[in-house]
Amino acid sequence: MKRLKILLMITIVVSFSLAGCNGRRELNELLIVSALGIDISKSGKTEVHIQVLNPNGATGNQGGAVSGGSGGSVYTYSVKGSTIYEGIDKAGRILPRYMMFSHINSVVIGEKYARKKGLKPLFDFMERNHEFRETVPMFIAKHSTAKEILTIYTPIFKNPGESLNNRLQLSSLTTGLSEGVLEKDVVRWRFGEHRDPAIPGVEVLESSKKASDISNLNNIRANDKTFLITGLALFDKDRLKSWLTAEESKGWAMISGRTKEISVFTQKCGNKKGHLALVAKEIKTSVKPIVKGDNVFFSIEVNGKGYLQEVTCNVNLGDPAELRVIEKFLAKVLKKEVVSAVKKAQKEKTDVFGFGQLLYEDDPDYWKRKKNDWPENFAAAKIKAEVKIKLETTGARIETINQEK
Repeated sequence: MKRLKILLMITIVVSFSLAGCNGRRELNELLIVSALGIDISKSGKTEVHIQVLNPNGATGNQGGAVSGGSGGSVYTYSVKGSTIYEGIDKAGRILPRYMMFSHINSVVIGEKYARKKGLKPLFDFMERNHEFRETVPMFIAKHSTAKEILTIYTPIFKNPGESLNNRLQLSSLTTGLSEGVLEKDVVRWRFGEHRDPAIPGVEVLESSKKASDISNLNNIRANDKTFLITGLALFDKDRLKSWLTAEESKGWAMISGRTKEISVFTQKCGNKKGHLALVAKEIKTSVKPIVKGDNVFFSIEVNGKGYLQEVTCNVNLGDPAELRVIEKFLAKVLKKEVVSAVKKAQKEKTDVFGFGQLLYEDDPDYWKRKKNDWPENFAAAKIKAEVKIKLETTGARIETINQEK
């Protein structure tokens, strides 16, 4: 009897184990989707671009050479449909394996799609699909299409989706963005907070028909097969409205607290010939809404440290007075970028900073009176910005090569 019970238990356990494998797919049955692109076709249909890893394809070593396997490291399939899901469903009929979306590196949205259809269709699809991670970085293809971005074989990284993320991190010095804008950020801003989204743009550096041909990587010239991270795309609710310049994007990053460490600024040396290249780091920003009567203004305070990267003018860096002048100069540049970012957003009536959310948290009664006309109230709000930067070091040397003896 005891043996019978043990045998019965073993049978039950094995049965459950076997049943649990029924819904699984083996690795050789899957295609890993590395990037997703969305465009609008000339007929108005949704065009979906699915970039998948080639399991037998070429891989790039650190030197950028192609080795091993056959074909390219990735392939981009393009299909059209009335909706995003219909496009992906059609792709399932032409792809040789099941698509796996849980490893997507980036999502790229074409500029025309973002202007005409907006973000709602894409985010509705992504939020319903359990495979999509909420930490997927988002990009808008500026003056271009998602297809063009996802069909460029870039040097070093043969995978455009992976290359996008690395490019964003490496360009933090010039864009001010120490981190990307993720799917969960956009959803939280647009549907959970009183805030319009802002998403990094990506632009083709030099358009080339050969950029989608892997053999083009054998050409030493790299400019015609790469892209760059550009200014932020401003959204009015879920529709693309305008673009911030690189300088204005730095201002947005500072106000939004997305510049954790450094940004680069190169400026003329006042009345002296030459330039100063400085880095601002450890930037901390506080924004406070202040209500006076029926009006509101926002106080923006930015504090940080700085250090010199390059000096091509005759300046005495051993003189504390000269250093104070440089600090004021750097603070002035930062303030200009902060103010210009706000002014651009106010002109477009897009609250991409979340000022409305801050006002709601600080003074709910005032917000209740103003929320219905917030775009107009945001555009009319006064701004007071103050920036303080402490020059921490002049680098590995004090005297400059250009300093006159």
